[in-house]
Amino acid sequence: MRSSALQYHEQFRPRLPETASIRCVTLLVTGLFLITGLHFPDSAIGADYYISKAGNDAHDGLTLVSSWATLVPANKKNLVPGDRILLEGGSRFAGPLLFDSEDRGTKVAPIVVTSYGEGRASILAGVGAGIAALNTAGIFISDIEIIGSGRTNNEADGISFNLSQNGEGHFQGITILRMVVHGFGRNGIAIGSWNSPSGFQDVKIQEVEVHDNGLSGIVTYAESPRAHKSVYIGYSKTYRNAGSPDVTPSGNGIVLGGVDGGIIERSQAFDNGWQGDGGVGIWTYESTNILIQHNEAYHNQTAGTRDGGGFDLDGGVTHSLIQYNISHENDGAGFLLCQYAGASSWSKNILRHNLSIDDGRKNSYPGILVWNNGTGLDEAKIYDNQIVMRKTRFESPTVLQIRTEGTRHFSIFDNVFVTIDAPVSLAIAAGQTNLNLAQNICRPQTCLRATP
Repeated sequence: MRSSALQYHEQFRPRLPETASIRCVTLLVTGLFLITGLHFPDSAIGADYYISKAGNDAHDGLTLVSSWATLVPANKKNLVPGDRILLEGGSRFAGPLLFDSEDRGTKVAPIVVTSYGEGRASILAGVGAGIAALNTAGIFISDIEIIGSGRTNNEADGISFNLSQNGEGHFQGITILRMVVHGFGRNGIAIGSWNSPSGFQDVKIQEVEVHDNGLSGIVTYAESPRAHKSVYIGYSKTYRNAGSPDVTPSGNGIVLGGVDGGIIERSQAFDNGWQGDGGVGIWTYESTNILIQHNEAYHNQTAGTRDGGGFDLDGGVTHSLIQYNISHENDGAGFLLCQYAGASSWSKNILRHNLSIDDGRKNSYPGILVWNNGTGLDEAKIYDNQIVMRKTRFESPTVLQIRTEGTRHFSIFDNVFVTIDAPVSLAIAAGQTNLNLAQNICRPQTCLRATP
């Protein structure tokens, strides 16, 4: 369960590289060189900058013959729409790669960073960030492995986009495609805004693998609710992101925070959170119009007493939908609907067509949990879900809990609740308003209603 809004947002706030002015690199390719199998957005004609182990930083970087040897010249260059930075496939280069407000692509003509030749290039970040962008967007990154020195040694995010300046409108266009990010002390990929009412728009993270990081896998965050618009995360894996006993919540797989219009689909979050508290496999907070569908979350854990579950519509979420997901063998609830103290209003959300198997392995969590520590939860529908649970080592399961008072206009119907070697138990606290609990099927016997 959650604590306060301030703790929520501060957890995801980035630790940026400390440079007098963050120089940032724009990467990759314009058109005279064919990179087999890669498809880039249409763009204006920019410059190609090549980086290879056979290069020399005294060169201009504009051809394979005159390539650079390191990322240093790229960090010094002001990149413009259509510029591309090409890293030699199979080679490793010391990071970080940095972008600032003077490196700016557009949604139509982004700055591109990718590998050329055979295989992925790698950026070795050491104890710092792999790729860090401050107050800029219009950047397309693909087909690179970002490697930190290990979650217990590294002190940064693997890939970070941070907006800290006030401005009108949104910074448009971030694509992160077919990347592998691991070994960072904070988050694998972090995109957010702080000290600014603005946010990013048209963010796409697809086919990435983010693992073995200290806090979480993929996160968006914002100081202002719903600051970001149109965020897509799909076809990705986040796993073995440990969490920290000193940071709550941590140990998450994928988190959308501060988003207006977002999708998480066809992704997996597993084996996260064994050193953290309050983490969840896939979830959202302070967001609206979020769709979470066709995902799998399993074996997520908590070292403390909070969460470690599969999926979650958390504090300040409205008009959002969790559907067609599978959650199994998590420490916490398979599906959590939650309102924490200090969050914006929570209302008009739906949980449907999902499957939970043997969740709630720890701390008396059920298959579905509704919990309030704020202003209450309004107008939700929970229907056509299947919850299957067996005894844990120490206790009988509860398939559904409304653990606290404070729901209004909740409808819970047409669900199937199955328990093995235990009675079917629904635990409903007093203090609910206009609760409709009907037409649910309990097996192998009728539903037993209790007070938590």
